[in-house]
Amino acid sequence: MDIAQFLSKIFLFETCSVQELRLIEASTSLKNLVKGDLLFSDGQKATAFFIIVSGSLKIYKLSEEGNEHIIHVQKSGELVAEAAIFDKETYPAFGQALEPTALIRISKENFISLLCRNPGMTMKILAAYSRRMRFLVERLEELSLHDIKSRVATYLLKNCQLKTDRYIFQFDFSKKDFAALLGTIPETLSRTLGLFKKQKILIEKGDRIIIQDIEKLKSFV
Repeated sequence: MDIAQFLSKIFLFETCSVQELRLIEASTSLKNLVKGDLLFSDGQKATAFFIIVSGSLKIYKLSEEGNEHIIHVQKSGELVAEAAIFDKETYPAFGQALEPTALIRISKENFISLLCRNPGMTMKILAAYSRRMRFLVERLEELSLHDIKSRVATYLLKNCQLKTDRYIFQFDFSKKDFAALLGTIPETLSRTLGLFKKQKILIEKGDRIIIQDIEKLKSFV
């Protein structure tokens, strides 16, 4: 694959020049995981960050009781653990493949050295990171201000795809993981989906949700 071309589509590097992308490419390598593989563990020394080429990865924390809390499910084109290389010596959470996953690995040492030598590139990346922070603030607002019906509806609307004449959401993870991602428990998620099904807003078929009434679903947002 042309790594530099792939990097140009990633938000952190989208304003970098071709020459700058080639310099970044020199600090990369490819990594492949099978389902269930850990990419990194909470507390492990942070030596690199990653970009998902294909597949998906869940980022999660464990409570003192050993309960898993999913922070985010990351998919193709998304950065993984980029913040850890700037302000922490260790990864602050676990990263685990939900399916066969291919990633680009970017060395922390080489990348920071590259930024120190290229202040113009550094400013471009800082600007991109500011945009990322605004997105995270919006995410926190969703979790704190919206009730579960609104959160489920918002997530389905953002992640469904139009296929023929129907909007379909494809599960890439378990219902338990989906509930944790939305900041709730599986029982509450099931009740919410049951409510939407009773109102003929959606139906479930295997690992898919078919949205029957998208306008009514939008009314919950």
